[in-house]
Amino acid sequence: MSDNIFFAALNALTLNGCAPELAHSAASIVANDDPSKPDLGRTTEDQQIIQETLPYLQNQTWDSTGAYDSYQTIDDTPHPLAHGQFLANLGGLVPDNLIFALAEGEDYPFQVMQELGIGENVIERAESIQSRLGEMNYWGEEA
Repeated sequence: MSDNIFFAALNALTLNGCAPELAHSAASIVANDDPSKPDLGRTTEDQQIIQETLPYLQNQTWDSTGAYDSYQTIDDTPHPLAHGQFLANLGGLVPDNLIFALAEGEDYPFQVMQELGIGENVIERAESIQSRLGEMNYWGEEA
């Protein structure tokens, strides 16, 4: 797998409003493409996932906040406490789509933030919030 291709695809998709799980799946597929194989070695399922992501890359809207557009209030998000913490501390410093992924307990945004050149102090702030929420077992994951 090519890490550079993976993170470039993941970044492009998340910055354009693609759901984190779908973006992660598509980025993994693209990073594992094999040009020596028919259809780049992609299965029918892989091709379907890529098709689902194309609108995010073809219809870029710069006036949209992306990940939060479909929510009336922060209370409507899947994990309101986490979204509130990350938005309050990272809003305007980190793209909303990465904030959304962090608030859903994802780890990949840290690598993307580094790739984007976001300041280490901002990344450390995000890590601190995620650590505190993890200590509280906020996302319900067993240790």
